[in-house]
Amino acid sequence: MSKLQRRLHPAGMLLSIVRTVRHAFFPALFFFVFHPAEESSWIYWGRIGFLAFIAVSIVWTVLKWWMFRYEFREHALYVYEGLFVKSERHVPFSRIQNAQRNTSFPHRLLGLTALSLETGGEEASLKLEAVTKREADRVEAMVKGEEEPDERILHFQATNRELLKASFTSFSFFLIIPLLASLYFTVDDFLSLGGFTKKAVDYVAGSLWLLVPISAGLVILGIAAGIIITYLQYGNSAIMSDEKRIYLKKGLLNETFFTITREKVQAVKWKQSFVKKWFGLVEVELISAGDTGEEELETNSLYPFLPEKDAQKMIKELLPQYELKNEMQKLPAASLWIKLLRPSYIWIIATAVLLWQLPAYWYASPVLLFWILLLRWLAFKQARYTINGDFIQLKTGSLFTELLLTTR
Repeated sequence: MSKLQRRLHPAGMLLSIVRTVRHAFFPALFFFVFHPAEESSWIYWGRIGFLAFIAVSIVWTVLKWWMFRYEFREHALYVYEGLFVKSERHVPFSRIQNAQRNTSFPHRLLGLTALSLETGGEEASLKLEAVTKREADRVEAMVKGEEEPDERILHFQATNRELLKASFTSFSFFLIIPLLASLYFTVDDFLSLGGFTKKAVDYVAGSLWLLVPISAGLVILGIAAGIIITYLQYGNSAIMSDEKRIYLKKGLLNETFFTITREKVQAVKWKQSFVKKWFGLVEVELISAGDTGEEELETNSLYPFLPEKDAQKMIKELLPQYELKNEMQKLPAASLWIKLLRPSYIWIIATAVLLWQLPAYWYASPVLLFWILLLRWLAFKQARYTINGDFIQLKTGSLFTELLLTTR
């Protein structure tokens, strides 16, 4: 190996092994806790196969770490990987458009971070799974071609009040409902309680003196869980910029730091649900040439719960050329009739199934048709467009609206 070539931090192997064990947790419960070995032969061989899978995964993790190397040459990043089929990737610095750091809780414990470099083209990202923060700084500096970082301007910092408002508009407190439903349907089978859970639920449902306080307690628990989830996911959120780039930071437990070059931004999108509109909040996304659409890398969202006035002001500061026009043109009235008269295949299929399987509930068909027509009418009322110099501005949606500002 060349002296210029580097491997990822060895502790990255531990992170991969921990990730494998975490994914194998429920299969382990199934094979080693809920089913005794003498129950059947397939349980015995299932255990053998499970342990073999864990062993092979650990060996593969070590080999993968050993074979992965990277180095800088002139104005390009070279990556070498592969065991049986070796490959070499050559990524010019000019193609690297965005950089993102994901520092999970295990990363933080080990003093590491994961660095993703996004590029255009088919191979849209290159990820260094485990490097020290100092090494991540070095890689970013090499890619940017800078020795000293520019002074950053803070445009937004999430406060406790904004995070509290965000916890309600995100509906994260509703996550407790599927959790309780899952426990209700599975706890009896796993713990062999003989229907105790159903009897307990039926007893509580028939006793008002128990139902009211338990329901209130569940509501409070759901709200508290929603607030905690929102604080962990969006706490410490900040939006910063320097002369060339925009920096986005979020997360307390798992920290994400995203960098995007100003000149690479190709469009700005405002996203707003009915509830966010009620609270005067909006989500702003920056769409760039390096946008991969991969969920793991997140989208380049500034912050999902920005106050509308602050969002418009911030875009003027970050991207002065992207001027949002409040006055937009409506669609002609004739387009409403085109929307309303267009056949709905969802309604046709649903009506056919309903009349065939459940004819007694025929009234659901006109209700569904009314709802479809209502959404189309709302989409017509919300639709707007305008052209401003080299930019075109489009607004679409019904209950959830999107406003896109992009170059023509």
